[in-house]
Amino acid sequence: MRGGGGDEPVLDLHGVRVADAIRRTTVFVVAEQQRGTAVVRIITGHGTGAVKHAVRELLTSHPAVAYLRPSLSSDAAMLVVLKPPSAQRS
Repeated sequence: MRGGGGDEPVLDLHGVRVADAIRRTTVFVVAEQQRGTAVVRIITGHGTGAVKHAVRELLTSHPAVAYLRPSLSSDAAMLVVLKPPSAQRS
């Protein structure tokens, strides 16, 4: 799904419960890495912070993720830099 302010693929998790957000994020990150995408944007919104915290925790230890940082000036979205597809196996 593309959208937002950049050209990178975007996953919007507004209104999604934690378990579903984790599942969607995992599928999205793996699929985009396999496609050779370098950067994705994940929007969690503010809400209670539960989804934001769970997704950030998942991504910080995910084998497909090189690093992540807040997108723009808000922590309600993050830019995720993905490792090249072959780097995931190491």
